[in-house]
Amino acid sequence: MKLTRDQKTLQDITGLIEYAFKKKTPIIDDPLFLSRYAHADAYGVYQEQELTNLVMANHFESQIFQEKVKMAGVGYVASYPEYRGKGGISSIMPEMLLDLYQQGVAVSQLAPFSEDFYRQFGYESTSWQKTYQLSNQAFNYLTSEKQGRIKRGTWQQMKAFIQVIYQQVLSQNQVGTVVREDWWWDRLDAYYPHRFYAVAFDETGEAKGYMIYRMEGQTFVVDEFIYLNQFALQKLLTFLKSHVSSFEDFLYHAPVHEMIEKVFREQDNITITLRPYMMSRIIDIQQLLSHIPLVEKETIIEVTQDKECPWNVGSWSVSQDHCQRVEQVGDIQASIQVFSELLLGELTLAEGIFLGKVITTKEIKTEVFSKGRKSFYDYF
Repeated sequence: MKLTRDQKTLQDITGLIEYAFKKKTPIIDDPLFLSRYAHADAYGVYQEQELTNLVMANHFESQIFQEKVKMAGVGYVASYPEYRGKGGISSIMPEMLLDLYQQGVAVSQLAPFSEDFYRQFGYESTSWQKTYQLSNQAFNYLTSEKQGRIKRGTWQQMKAFIQVIYQQVLSQNQVGTVVREDWWWDRLDAYYPHRFYAVAFDETGEAKGYMIYRMEGQTFVVDEFIYLNQFALQKLLTFLKSHVSSFEDFLYHAPVHEMIEKVFREQDNITITLRPYMMSRIIDIQQLLSHIPLVEKETIIEVTQDKECPWNVGSWSVSQDHCQRVEQVGDIQASIQVFSELLLGELTLAEGIFLGKVITTKEIKTEVFSKGRKSFYDYF
């Protein structure tokens, strides 16, 4: 059930979270927790007057090309050990999805503890992290950028520049990237108190990129690395290079489309790995389709299966200016999980057909929907 907002319920929620996530100190008065709680709906199961299972859904907006849609970031999925595996969370998920749909939420994203578990509720892997491990020797093969300048500062000092750059990135065909409100930006800074901020300015004095990073022992850890042009990419890498005498290794968890390796003349000292990060779920297919540019003039897509959100099942005629339900067989047929991959992830239509995930009723030679980029550094 959807939990009420009162002091007793807050005590129950925080008690369960503290136990399940092994918190060392109480969080009921923790501003970091309360900031999330204030922007979330909580759903739970009570047994014998005790809150035994919990799911929280934070409310954000997500960028879908040139539009924004409501997005729910699911987190704090928790159960007391003696109640795990007994269906508590499974009973919460359908109720949560229905409530989010009624609130006009189009998509949901989460970091899974088990992909198989969440797949049964319509989620599918859509985000990967491309992890770079660079030894300090790698920078021997990086040409330094001498133009422009780097300015370091605190979050409050760099906030205005960073938020403008992030907003510019959102306008560059992003799909599924979180639209960060002030409360979320400020929470990120407070949650990671030992982070540093650096902004790259070009010769005209305009901010063109930023880096958020930490220094942990002999490792320089890059948390975010955003650039608007080639200059900013090169300048921020030159900033990393200036630290080679102090650090043995450099670590960066990047979006899957990152390409910093292409700037180095030799790549022997760069290790790149790819791993799953976030899963996504389309809650309202009609709303989402209305915001995704169509390559074809018109096509009919058919959601063949969506147990938890049955309003998505059926055929939808999609063109540049409308999306409406129709009583026709779809040109493209797939489950809601596969459409989540196609519309919010990296899966192409050709790959979906090859893997047997997608059925088409006519020959389709190109992508039907535009593919966007997801610059995802957030965690729920």
